[in-house]
Parts: sequence; C-alpha cells; structure tokens
Amino acid sequence: MLLQKPLLRSLYLYADDSCLVYTGNDPKEIENKLNVNFNQLCDWFVENKLSIHFGEDKTKSILFGTKSRLKGNPKLEIFRGEIEIMQYSEVNYLGCLFDSNLSGRGMAIKILNKVNSRLRFLYRKQSVLNNHLRRLLCNAIIQPHFDYASQTWYPNLTKALSKKIQCAQNKCIRFCLRLGNRAHLDKKEFKDMNWLPITERVKQRVCVLAYNFFNKTSPSYMSDIFTPNIVVKDTRNSQHSLKVPFRKTNVGQSALSYSGPNLWNKIPINIKLAKTRNEFKHKTKSNYFETL
Repeated sequence: MLLQKPLLRSLYLYADDSCLVYTGNDPKEIENKLNVNFNQLCDWFVENKLSIHFGEDKTKSILFGTKSRLKGNPKLEIFRGEIEIMQYSEVNYLGCLFDSNLSGRGMAIKILNKVNSRLRFLYRKQSVLNNHLRRLLCNAIIQPHFDYASQTWYPNLTKALSKKIQCAQNKCIRFCLRLGNRAHLDKKEFKDMNWLPITERVKQRVCVLAYNFFNKTSPSYMSDIFTPNIVVKDTRNSQHSLKVPFRKTNVGQSALSYSGPNLWNKIPINIKLAKTRNEFKHKTKSNYFETL
C-alpha cells in the first residue's frame, strides 16, 4: 500500500481486522517489503493456531498515490505460497470506501444512496410523523451517515460531489421543517434545526479532534498527527496552538495533519478553553451562526 515519503511500516488492528501499510516512493520496494512482512504475519497466525481468510472479500491489496504517481497502473504482486493477493482500485475498510487516489468519491456516493433511501422511507411515513419525530429520526438514522469518518473522505471531494452532499442535507431540513421541495434555505433554517452545513460540520469535527488532543482524551496515535506549537510569545492563545506542517499540494493540505492545526489555530481562545467537549461543540456552532 503506497502513500508517500520514506519507507515506513505500520500495522493497524481493529477487532479481527488487520491492515499492513507501507509508505514509500518505489512501488517495487514496497511490494518486496509487503511480501516479507505479510508472510511473517501469516506464519505468526499459523504458530498461534489462528486462521487468515484469503477470499477476495477478505484479503486485498491497494496502492495509494496521486494520479501522476499511479500512471501506468503499477501492480503489487503479493503472494502467500501460490495464493496471490488481488489488487483493487477501491477497498472497504471499517465501513469506509478508499480508492487509490483517496478522492472520497466512492464513500460520497455510498452515503448519498443511504441518505436518499432513508429519506424516501420517512416521506412514505410522513403522515404519522410530527415535527419532533421528524427531527428525531433524521438525527438518528440519517445524520450519522454524513458524519461517519467525514474527516477522511469529505475534504478531497470534487465541488460537484460536495454540492450533492449538501443538497442531500438540505432535503432532510426541508422534510423536518415541512418546507417545499424547492424552498430556499438560509441561516434561519439551519439554526432552527441546530445543524451546521456539511462543510462547517466537518470542520467542527476536525477541531473536536484537536480539542481532545489538548485535553489528553484522544488516542496516543494522535500525537503522530498533531504537534503543539513551540511557545515564542507566552500568551494563552499561543499555549493552545498547533504546529502547521508544510504541505505544498491541495491533497496534502486536505490531510488531517494540516487542516486540523490550521482550523484549530483560528478558533478564539474562549472557545478553546471550553470545559467539556459538548460545551466546545456548542460554542463552535454558536460562533458560526453569530459570525455569518
């Protein structure tokens, strides 16, 4: 699996899912290292009387990179004995669809289909749903789809797909507020729903990760993503700022390691110092509506 930078290995575990990742510039070198370590992992499974599923739906490989780096469709040949691990241009991992360019397109289409199908279901039942139930159901069975891992798939979407995602949220608001299909939505409607527009909601979720980091409630691996700023001028705001890494490309600037510090550093200090995460979320939402 290819990202970029010097050759580095990571093994990510979640329940019974294992993901072996190599980062580097040379696909052939990554292929060699993956073959060695994948087979070592398989040997460990055998020694510990555990099984690994080699079916196409279970064990896959994918090469990540920019379009220019993936030009010519470089192939990873990963083997366990005579069994070849098939390479795909898109994989599903922990409910997220990742394509080789990390464009987020597959995930966006998946979410649009789920949101639209659930909204059609609610419209069929609208005669027995009062305003409270409409909002309750939209918050329970639709909003989580917009949120799930949105920090990873949303930032790289094309403008067309971002617009479709926002249009899907707008449909939900019209349903909850009993508005016509073409009714114009403004700040008032979003405020009535207590919902942020999708782009702002994703920004809020990114900032919540930074808030958790500063309050030491985030997983240890977040220290690989966020780095506190070295304080030059000793002010409260400088003490609660993050180092913004250099990123030259748009793809690099959409990464959490860049967008997180960039967004966090712009937040007023009174919001950063919120005592609880819920208070922080409430204040960021209020700040958005007040500054429109």
